Amino acid sequence: MVKRSIPFILLVLLCLTTSMVYGQTGKPVTITFWTGYSERLPVYNAAAADYTKEHPNVKIEFSSFNLRESEQKLQVALTAATAPDISGLSSMLLQRVATQDYLDPVPAKYMDWMKANFDQVNIDAITSDGKAYGFPEVQGFQLLYYNLDDYAAAGITKPPVTLDELMADAKKLTKYDANGKVVHSGLSLRLSGQGAGVAEKWDIFLFAGGGRVLQPTGKGTWKAGFNNEAGYNALNFYLNALYKNKVDSFDVKHDEDAFVNGITSQFNRETYIIGSMTSKAPDKKYGIAQVVGGLGGRATNLTQDSIVVPASGKNKDIAWDFVNYLMQDKYAVQMMREVGWTVSRKGVDYSSVYAKEPHFKQALDRPAGFKLFASAPANSYTEAYTILASALTAAYAEPSLMDNKPKIMSWLATQADAVNKVLQNNQEYAP
Repeated sequence: MVKRSIPFILLVLLCLTTSMVYGQTGKPVTITFWTGYSERLPVYNAAAADYTKEHPNVKIEFSSFNLRESEQKLQVALTAATAPDISGLSSMLLQRVATQDYLDPVPAKYMDWMKANFDQVNIDAITSDGKAYGFPEVQGFQLLYYNLDDYAAAGITKPPVTLDELMADAKKLTKYDANGKVVHSGLSLRLSGQGAGVAEKWDIFLFAGGGRVLQPTGKGTWKAGFNNEAGYNALNFYLNALYKNKVDSFDVKHDEDAFVNGITSQFNRETYIIGSMTSKAPDKKYGIAQVVGGLGGRATNLTQDSIVVPASGKNKDIAWDFVNYLMQDKYAVQMMREVGWTVSRKGVDYSSVYAKEPHFKQALDRPAGFKLFASAPANSYTEAYTILASALTAAYAEPSLMDNKPKIMSWLATQADAVNKVLQNNQEYAP
């Protein structure tokens, strides 16, 4: 009897220890979670409620801020070792802080599951120096949205596949007043805005010609990849749209507001527009197609949000356990159904969402050969894109550039030099 009692006692102690690690017994544990996307809180709260039922001693507390404030607060908190236990983080910022040892690497016990449930492009986005530093969460990729009533009125029966088709359709869809002023754009282009967004929207037109803002040149190195024919065609497409074909104008509403309010017929944007249309314009008929392409093929940029665990956290085991818990299918379905974002996990059954909102199925229906280009995992990414975005905003307002190849190529060379200088300053440049 004595010989049997020792291993039994050890087993009991092991069970107690394990349960205490994940908050099932012992002192209460509070896990703090920061996010820059308040619209995702219903999903997080649902997961937290379920997790607490299984782990009664664990409480998950959420704090939400606007996106820029969230990023700034987190960077300050990481350097001061006052970061939350868990945080959302874009792949671009993840790369920057991971190299400074501010993030806890994903524990080895989760890696096989991660590799089985995510495509490599998603894993690459959260990997630095061979280590994964978060779980891929929501992904953003651009799509072409088009107004079906406008298409029918213009006699257009299917969405465009090439840049030429996109422009031709836009010309049919644009409406003018008696003075020739655009009052309804056939295509709403991203012409202004703060941060990197203007350049990220230009990416699509650059990809069509085989160009890249940051062209990979080796492991951890890049160069500007738009000082070429692809860059010329991408910029000239915008200028022709504004000044020759006049399918868009600075004088009309743009982006989401334009599409939701029926002031444009076509524009590129991520899947959150589906949720906006449901809540703001439920009666409008629209379709979704993959973005157009050219000789460089068809491709969209992939932005990867992740959920990370800061290295300074005091409850990292529990934090990682909850992050993994949040990856379940039911929360992925809820994220799509209630928020309008698609998560990066593959193999999730979204049939219940498709039945209610078929636009999501259109969004994920990619033709063979369609490419996803993940945001470059470069520390230089945000600065390089922001500098280029500012320059593009000014260029769009300069009609003298249109069809002037020498002038456009000179402009591209200047901006490429500026981007390459950012890469050089971060030791990330190679020709």
